[in-house]
Amino acid sequence: MRLSAVIPAYNEAANIPVTVPAVLGMLDAAAEGCSVEVVVVDDHSTDGTFGAVAALGDARVRCLRLSRRSGSHTALRAGLAHARGDAVFCIAADGQDDPAAMAEMVAKWRAGAQVVWALRERRDEGLARVLTARAFYLLLRLLTGGNGGIDLSRADFYLLDRAVVDAVRTCRERNTSLFGLLAWIGFAQDSVDYVRRPRVSGRSKWSLRTRWLLAKDWLIAFSGLPLKAATWLGLASSLAGFCHALWVVWLALGQGVRVEGWASLMVAVLVLGGAQLFMLGVFGEYLWRNLDEARGRPNWFIERDSAGEGGDVC
Repeated sequence: MRLSAVIPAYNEAANIPVTVPAVLGMLDAAAEGCSVEVVVVDDHSTDGTFGAVAALGDARVRCLRLSRRSGSHTALRAGLAHARGDAVFCIAADGQDDPAAMAEMVAKWRAGAQVVWALRERRDEGLARVLTARAFYLLLRLLTGGNGGIDLSRADFYLLDRAVVDAVRTCRERNTSLFGLLAWIGFAQDSVDYVRRPRVSGRSKWSLRTRWLLAKDWLIAFSGLPLKAATWLGLASSLAGFCHALWVVWLALGQGVRVEGWASLMVAVLVLGGAQLFMLGVFGEYLWRNLDEARGRPNWFIERDSAGEGGDVC
């Protein structure tokens, strides 16, 4: 049996000397004498992350440097393409994901689970962000058909069986989410609880913009709901216009009231025009993704490989 860990890293040179040895230690303990490996994917860092990994001098640790910044989910998929373990952990480089949970996750895997999520016991964030995350992940679960009732709003890192890794590797679309794929792909899923730790150093790379872009990719990649909303919006607009026309006729013929048209006309034009432009934008998002997928460009290029192997694309 071989256990692997994939660690995406962007400007994490200060955290690598702490995180990677801790992950290796827990892998060794969980593997019970079997071989282990760690694959660090440097998402084109600017702070010497690749060198920090190489400086560890451990043959069990391999570092892949992507040729351009592609995001943590693409970095994870690149790592999964090179991980050789029968079970593969995906864990962050900032030290917040506690490797102590790995032993319990391996026990769940040996008991038959093929995806094991590590769920933080609590989210130490503002109420608005917590509620927004819960609502979004509930919507994602409904769109993807569920994943055993696991609350992904608390999910941070996870263990994947080799069968799941191979299944993910067959999904080669560009604009998607690894979390979304794992929720959609099925397989037997389980979870463990753990206490999330403070970052070893540095600041989180997850800004409000990156969270929004990821959420948009998830919604569009796994659902036609925004497109279907155009039908309902058109139906609602037509119904509202018909009701307004009946109201104007009743006022004019039944009450003898003259209805001024300027204000109501402008409101109707602005509301309907705004709705039409919004839905055109939705159509454009889907059209752009189709164009992007049709090009067939690789999701990543490997710029450097600490193992000395040739460049890779996927």
